[in-house]
Amino acid sequence: MPRYHDRDFFFKYVTKEAAQLIIKNRTLRWSCPIDFNDPFDHRFAFFDENRIDAIVDLFNQRLEAYVWEHDGGIQFNSTHPFGLILNTFKEKKAVIPREAFRENAKAIRQRIVDAGKLALAYFNKETERARLQTRVLCLAEENDNLLMWSHYSASHTGAVFKLNAIDELDVPLLVAKKVRYSGKYPLLVTEDEWIDHALCVNRIDLVKRESELLLVKGKDWSYENEWRVSITNEDYSLGGTIDFKEPPEVFGAIYLGCRMEKEDKEIIMELAGRSLPNIEVWQAIQGQKTYKVEFKRLR
Repeated sequence: MPRYHDRDFFFKYVTKEAAQLIIKNRTLRWSCPIDFNDPFDHRFAFFDENRIDAIVDLFNQRLEAYVWEHDGGIQFNSTHPFGLILNTFKEKKAVIPREAFRENAKAIRQRIVDAGKLALAYFNKETERARLQTRVLCLAEENDNLLMWSHYSASHTGAVFKLNAIDELDVPLLVAKKVRYSGKYPLLVTEDEWIDHALCVNRIDLVKRESELLLVKGKDWSYENEWRVSITNEDYSLGGTIDFKEPPEVFGAIYLGCRMEKEDKEIIMELAGRSLPNIEVWQAIQGQKTYKVEFKRLR
């Protein structure tokens, strides 16, 4: 598995119940985006149905220009069936009057518009299906973020795991990517890019483009300093979670919240002793002079 970063470890904030399951089963839970606490997550901007008429006109204008005005500079991608047709069309342009092309384009314009609307509806449907069949492992950069402790570790009653990204074990943590934050939805493609994609001039890897855009969140979430690993698989159910087992070496340490009850600490310590005997156990402590969390090693 390739390595996408230079980090040796990440952190995972969890509730006490999740901490017990993680230790007992040595698993990490991957969630579906529809279950995230941010309904704006995993969204991106794309042109809507109202723009299709204008895009079809631009499509026809650009096709005409590529065929009759760019003799050697533009090649259509012949690996795509439509690109092969367009290259044949360009080769025979000498016997096709340009005006005839324009008249034909006008005659079939509405059919193209209708086809474009159907294609957009299909794209939206498939995008939503892919979102439902995506699972994400959310990670953090630090273990002392007070807001993260409050929001994801049940107001400091939960815990934080240190997770090691070990090359020799080929673990998913190696391909984690950093989330970036923005005030606007990321744009999947511009209209110009989409037209050239449709014309088989510059084909876009839409799956790759989508996966990159899904690493963007609203700027109000920037305090999380989040990293993510995501998987989309058509065999996954539409929604739900998946628990993937990890090697014991991945679990480097657990930090118990400063508000965790004594009984919960004892349960976690006992589970760790049996399931993850080499994991370090630390106790979070409220700072005495500053607004910060400190840690004391228990084991």
